[in-house]
Amino acid sequence: MTEPGPVAFPTRGGGAVTIVGLGVMGGSIAKALMRRAPRMRIFGIEPDGETAARAAGDGVRLRGALEECEIDGGVVVFAAPLDAVATLVRTTRATWARAALATDVTSLKVPVLEAVGRGAAGRHVFVGAHPMCGSERSGYGAAEADLFDGADVWLCPPGEEPGTPAAHAEEGAGAPRGTGPIERARTFWRFLGGRPRVVAAARHDRVMAWASHLPQLLASALASSLEEAAIGHDELGPGGRDMTRLAGSNPDMWAPLLEAAAKEDAGALRAVEVRLAAARRMLERGDLAGVRDMLERGRRWTAATR
Repeated sequence: MTEPGPVAFPTRGGGAVTIVGLGVMGGSIAKALMRRAPRMRIFGIEPDGETAARAAGDGVRLRGALEECEIDGGVVVFAAPLDAVATLVRTTRATWARAALATDVTSLKVPVLEAVGRGAAGRHVFVGAHPMCGSERSGYGAAEADLFDGADVWLCPPGEEPGTPAAHAEEGAGAPRGTGPIERARTFWRFLGGRPRVVAAARHDRVMAWASHLPQLLASALASSLEEAAIGHDELGPGGRDMTRLAGSNPDMWAPLLEAAAKEDAGALRAVEVRLAAARRMLERGDLAGVRDMLERGRRWTAATR
């Protein structure tokens, strides 16, 4: 386990941390804080009774609404599905805007930052975040205190456009220093063990369609095909288990993400469909040299990007 570096926690006057949603991501934030800052006051909002009870047993102070938590000068983290986060960010802006930092963990950033609003109160404290880690399992029981250790965490400030210097500044790479929201977000995620990197929201979301949504869709399609072929999970080798691991992810979490990025996701799937159709035709006509070329191209990409 990586312990936090010498960074000051981004609260004012001993402010607390409030986590909205205590599933894998929100629960892992709570557990990481318990490990790294045992005296930190942690508030949680969680509609599921069993999840709430487990978190309360660990010391999280459960509340029914954001207004009932200690917001002033603290940190607010929205860790619910995308559609819920966008709604909450928009409807509770006057409350979370009193924090020193407000952030989230959804894997799409444009919808969340649109909910924050340009020129709206709260833009001076909100930074969208996407930790590149997680689990196909769900719920507080799957949360881990070390989930963020060494993980890249994309940070997307409101109003940044692709191509601007701030949009591409990265931790440790000449990024501007100060006491603004980006610096506070860097401090928070570094405290949890992450490696913050700043990127424009639109660029982030396009990359996620290919790097996150596409693998999920392919894994689910493969699992569905295996089911139709009457192939059991216990009959898979290590490669098959690796390829279908993501198929165990929670559909309720993925549905709003796929809806929000439907156009980009469809384009990514179309590109893979072209490759798969080409591979099928090569096999049908016995073009093993063509199949081997495709395999070699994949091997080269894997070797070059590791």
